[in-house]
Amino acid sequence: MTSKEVFLSKLSNWATAPQKFFKREILPVLADLRLAIILLLAIAFFSISGTIVEQGQSVEYYQSNYPEHPALFGFLTWKVLLIAGLDHVYRTWWFLSILILFGSSLTACTFTRQFPALKSARRWKFYEEPKQFEKLALSAELETVDLTSLEQLLQQKNYRIFREGEKVYARKGIIGKIGPIIVHASMLIILAGSMWGSMTGFMGQEMVPSGETFKVQNITDAGPWAGPQIPKDWSMRVNRFWIDYS
Repeated sequence: MTSKEVFLSKLSNWATAPQKFFKREILPVLADLRLAIILLLAIAFFSISGTIVEQGQSVEYYQSNYPEHPALFGFLTWKVLLIAGLDHVYRTWWFLSILILFGSSLTACTFTRQFPALKSARRWKFYEEPKQFEKLALSAELETVDLTSLEQLLQQKNYRIFREGEKVYARKGIIGKIGPIIVHASMLIILAGSMWGSMTGFMGQEMVPSGETFKVQNITDAGPWAGPQIPKDWSMRVNRFWIDYS
C-alpha cells in the first residue's frame, strides 16, 4: 500500500468517524423512551409555568406583581422572571431547545424502532428448531393437530395465514405497528406548528367602537420572525360587537 493509499484510508476513517459515533453513542440515547418521557414532563412543566405567569407584560407589571420583598415562594421575583425568560416562555432558547430535542427523540425512535418493527411484522418466517420457539413470550407444544382445522380457526380470529407444506404462520394486528408511527408524526407536526407560531405570532390590542375601521398598530407582543406577518397595508372594520353571558 502506497503512502497515498494510506492517507486516503485514514482520511476516509476520519470522515466516517463522526457518523459512527452518532449511530453508536448518540442515536441510542435519543431513541430512549426514558429521555422522551423526561422531555415531555419538562415541556408540560414549563408550559404550565407559562400559563400561570402572565406573558408579554411590561417590566413595571412584573415589578408590581412579583416584588423582591416578599418573593413568591421565597425566590420568584421579577428579576428572576426576566432573567429566566418566564415572561415569554414559549420563545426562550431553552424551551425551543427542549422542543427540538423532544422532536429529535421522536424521530430517532420512529426510525430505529417503529419502522423496523413494522418491517419485521410484514415478514413471515417459518421456525424449524425447537429453541426458536423457546425465545417466544408464549409457546406450547401439541401432540397432534389438523393444520386445515387450525387454519380455519385462525381465520375466524382474523389472522392472516401463510402455509408452507406442514408449516403454518399466522399474524394479525399490523395496524398496531402503524399506530405509533402516526402518533409520532402527529406530535412532530404539532411541535413544528408550536415553534413556528412562537417565532412568527404576534398579539395586538385596539380600542375600537362598533362601526369603526382601524389598522392593527398597537402590537403588545410579537415573535422575532413576526415582522412579515403583521398587517400593514390593510384595515379591519367592526360592524358589531357584543358579549353573551350564560
